[in-house]
Amino acid sequence: MSPIVKNTLLGGCAIFTIAMGVWTLMGFIFAGPEYGLVITITLLIGCLALAGLQTLWFTNTVVKQLAYPARVLCFGLCAFAVLAACAYFGQWFPTDDLGAWASFAVIYLVILGVMTAVFAVRYRRTARDLDDALARYRSGRPGEGGEKTR
Repeated sequence: MSPIVKNTLLGGCAIFTIAMGVWTLMGFIFAGPEYGLVITITLLIGCLALAGLQTLWFTNTVVKQLAYPARVLCFGLCAFAVLAACAYFGQWFPTDDLGAWASFAVIYLVILGVMTAVFAVRYRRTARDLDDALARYRSGRPGEGGEKTR
């Protein structure tokens, strides 16, 4: 993706998030905690929290030297807790309906499993491509099998 497209999309996402936050806050001020506004604010809180959890678990900024499966597990557990709290306080579905909570948990686990599989395949493919490129680079250096001379 070109840098200009990436920056445009990121800027659009940031502007949308800020605007939704401001407009939802204004809605709370003028209309009170209406159902749609509560859902919107809990979705915004959930998305921001998930972005923070992603930074926490998938960068080396805070958590260092943790295997990828452990990172996925920790992120998944934390994200489930955050989303469950948002669902509860935002009344995304009836809080006393165990079937709705079970469906929520199953859907969450399926999405987490699919996304984990997709990223694991992508990570393996990228690592293999980088290893191949490093092997090609090393094979062209003197003293490392390639015996390339000037």
